[in-house]
Amino acid sequence: MSFPGARLAVVLLICAAVGGCGKREQDGPRLLLLCAAGMREPVSGAVREFEDQTGIEVDIQFAGSGTLLAMMGQLNADLYLAADGGYIEEASERGLIVSRHEIGTQSPVLAWNTSRKFEVSNLPEWVRGSRRQGMAIPETAAIGKVTEEVLKQEGVWSEIEPHARFVTVYELANAIQLGAVDSGIIWDNVAAGYEGISIQKFAGLDEVISEVEVAVLRTSPLPGTATQLAEYLATKESGRAFFRAHGLKVEEAP
Repeated sequence: MSFPGARLAVVLLICAAVGGCGKREQDGPRLLLLCAAGMREPVSGAVREFEDQTGIEVDIQFAGSGTLLAMMGQLNADLYLAADGGYIEEASERGLIVSRHEIGTQSPVLAWNTSRKFEVSNLPEWVRGSRRQGMAIPETAAIGKVTEEVLKQEGVWSEIEPHARFVTVYELANAIQLGAVDSGIIWDNVAAGYEGISIQKFAGLDEVISEVEVAVLRTSPLPGTATQLAEYLATKESGRAFFRAHGLKVEEAP
């Protein structure tokens, strides 16, 4: 399924937010980071600290990993942080990547509104028994892509008829918390940040580990400065602390 009209609208909104899709005029070092929506909290904190320590300003554009990858050709961006390494790999195959830096890992979980009665023992039961499921769109969000892959492996992808679809993992998590949908598959570290959401791992989800990576893009007019930020997020202990606090599994600094 494709959403050309929606993607064009997102391009226009992103361009407006960052002041156009052409060359960015700047008085000093200023970076544009394209960031997966699910990483909003730790990235925002880490970038603020990076700016304070270096004096380098950073604009952050949050959206689904798939949306950002689709829009990359229209954006003169410096870095791309994706919720799953598969997006970085695809960007690399397109020749868009200078370097890639691993940050940590996250896993999908089945989440539901704690106030709702919820009794399923596996993913096929959830697909066939829940009437108010929410699902992230595979074309826009990494968690949506993972959901599709897992349900295909379970043989029930063609059976799911979600009550509502969401562009980002945060939109889905908010809907679960508010009761707009009863349940959905989201990232474990995202679920940990919400009150009123319970989670369960099932066969099919347990084996999935998504690597969160940040890449320096060939479109960057400041590749050295962009690399400095990438290394700060991925290897500096001060940067790692924000991701660890957010629930991401992060290796200890050497």
